[in-house]
Amino acid sequence: MDNGDIASGSGSGMKKKQKLDDDSVDDDKHKHVVDSPPHEEEEEDKEVVEKRRYRSMAKVAIGYSINPTVENSTITDMVHIVCPTFTLDTSKLQNAILQLYQEGKEKIKNLLKDAQGKLTLSCEWMVLGDWKWTSEDIVGPILHQDFMVISVYFADENFKMRKWILSYHPHPPEDMKVKDVYLDSFKNVVKDYEIESKVSTLLVPNNLDLGLDGFVKWIEEVRGETHQINPNVFLIYCCSDMFRLMVDDMYKDVRISCLMDRVRILLGWESDGRLYPTHWTYTLNKLQTAVDMEAKDVFEDEKYDYYDYPSDEEWIRIRTFCKLTGCIYKVAKELFDGEYPTANVYFHLLVELRLMLNQEVKNGDGDYFLGKAKEILERFEKYWDEMFLVLATASVLDPRFKLKYLDFYCSKSSDQGSKAETVVDYLRTLYSCYAASDIRPLPERAVEPTPRCIFYMFEDELEEEEEKKPDGYGDFAFFQEYLKFGGCCSREFHESELDSYFKEPVLEWKKDFDALEWWRKECSKYPILSRVARDILSIPISRGTSTRAYVADKRECPEFIVALEGKLLNAMMCGESWPATLIWPSRYFET
Repeated sequence: MDNGDIASGSGSGMKKKQKLDDDSVDDDKHKHVVDSPPHEEEEEDKEVVEKRRYRSMAKVAIGYSINPTVENSTITDMVHIVCPTFTLDTSKLQNAILQLYQEGKEKIKNLLKDAQGKLTLSCEWMVLGDWKWTSEDIVGPILHQDFMVISVYFADENFKMRKWILSYHPHPPEDMKVKDVYLDSFKNVVKDYEIESKVSTLLVPNNLDLGLDGFVKWIEEVRGETHQINPNVFLIYCCSDMFRLMVDDMYKDVRISCLMDRVRILLGWESDGRLYPTHWTYTLNKLQTAVDMEAKDVFEDEKYDYYDYPSDEEWIRIRTFCKLTGCIYKVAKELFDGEYPTANVYFHLLVELRLMLNQEVKNGDGDYFLGKAKEILERFEKYWDEMFLVLATASVLDPRFKLKYLDFYCSKSSDQGSKAETVVDYLRTLYSCYAASDIRPLPERAVEPTPRCIFYMFEDELEEEEEKKPDGYGDFAFFQEYLKFGGCCSREFHESELDSYFKEPVLEWKKDFDALEWWRKECSKYPILSRVARDILSIPISRGTSTRAYVADKRECPEFIVALEGKLLNAMMCGESWPATLIWPSRYFET
């Protein structure tokens, strides 16, 4: 997510006058100075100062997620440092936030309408805790507990990934059908931001039939004709959501009969007050600890004599969960434990997961283990079939792979052989559509620094930690075999940008590789194909990264927004995600 930078707030910087409001404010002020009595001039000066002061406080509230309805808040403390007699009027602060939001929204709307690339919209259902929490755990009024969030993803003119929240509203009434909730949410945002011609992809949950075919028909009707570049709106199913469902297929047998509670007591594992952990990786870590201790006969010690010990059948369930979930985690940590991954990194990593699961089915022992392995493999295969074309196309547009990895994979998979030609044909069709359009070649641009914010103040330390992380690719046997593969593409091509790209040798493998940045630098060489690559690689395959990718159920909303009125919370959450350096050039202080 691209958040705005937060100014350091030096003394001299705070005292500088900055024109963030319309020039008409100052022009009108000077016009009145000529004819107005001194006391009217003073009153007007006070109004201007107050307006700027509340705008500054509104930026702080948005940037730091501070509840603007509370009188005695951090904002009040900050203002009292320079103005001890100041009394906060929360209604004026809320109005300032809404005004900033409207100003920012118009700029965001224009940015999206003028964007050269295609847009992906995602929809996510956020909750106050989940069914394991109750409203009694929250201090203060609770106006809402469920929220529908619509975000937009795209690669900007500098080929940098962006994610902005466009809508964050309380969930509609319970009597609305789930299909209608998602469909209406997408349609409302598309109409509100006037991006009918820009949307090419929808990122949706994995386990629901949302009936979004109606959205595809609707948007084509709005456009008036089938769009030249993207004849259809793709549905992309969230990868992290698929992992969660696979884990839950196994976990549902572990959490019954209070087994989790007994393991928790056995390990001295302190609960945070919830019935179950919110992240499946936490569950995996704890259960794996129990399995390791059981294998070493630790629980044979007499101090465990009075504990309610799992039965042999229950240990089989626990070991099955750990072994199969461990396979999923090996791949998930490579995908999600870092920066937001572009679409090209998914194909080869999911190939590894597919092969690991097939190996477990082949070599597994025991009816329960084999049953669970087949169950989650079946779920994976369904996802793999639905997503193969998009994932493989993105892989081909990675210059480290091109067609080499796809050919290698298909040569090893008897049931996937014909799919390579399908991918090439699709990419040729897509390239032809872009080539036939009247879009001008992309100009070369200098890369602008990414705005920084409080959440990235420790970015340097995080980068150092990233360098120290072990490379999990050493455990992926199929990928190691691919690196030794000397094959090349035997197809004959007519000379085009796409053919030229295929003829060039693949780049040497480097794990930390920015495919979008490579295509940005190659714009002049591949003016058409670089557009195709930008739009394909920027398709998000998962809604969450880092710890958010491992949630056991719906993600939790920030606690403070449950007490806010709908328009205000929408302004707060959208504004916080927007790039402050573009929307409000001076991030906080207006003097």
